[in-house]
Amino acid sequence: MKKHLIIVGIICAASIPPAYAVTKCVKLTSSTTCTSYSGAVGQSNWSMTCGGIEIQGVAFCSSQDGGSKGTISETVTTISTSDYNKHCWCKMVSPAVSSWVFNNSRPSAGSCAYACAGSCASAARDFASFRSGLFSGLSD
Repeated sequence: MKKHLIIVGIICAASIPPAYAVTKCVKLTSSTTCTSYSGAVGQSNWSMTCGGIEIQGVAFCSSQDGGSKGTISETVTTISTSDYNKHCWCKMVSPAVSSWVFNNSRPSAGSCAYACAGSCASAARDFASFRSGLFSGLSD
């Protein structure tokens, strides 16, 4: 009887398929069309739809000038003299995490804090160089 139970157990174990994680791959490139953006003034969150995929991100005002739209950095800095923190950087946080991407420089830290999130979303919609930076670290 024991032998029959062991054989049945082996057959059951062999016939049950193993569980595999499911990964959905989405190709996002600088040529992906982005629409339906939002980024409330005075807040740090922004979102948009790119190639049918909802993108969510955060905005940050830094003392670090990126030079040109789409420049990437792994870290961005601030300094204690707050009015130097006027350079708008953006980062995608979902469906993947990107590097920080330079968007633009504002006249003051206050105007950066007020408009950076909306500016990140509109940059993703309007500028291939920005999308290139945003999606550059993603791989298939």
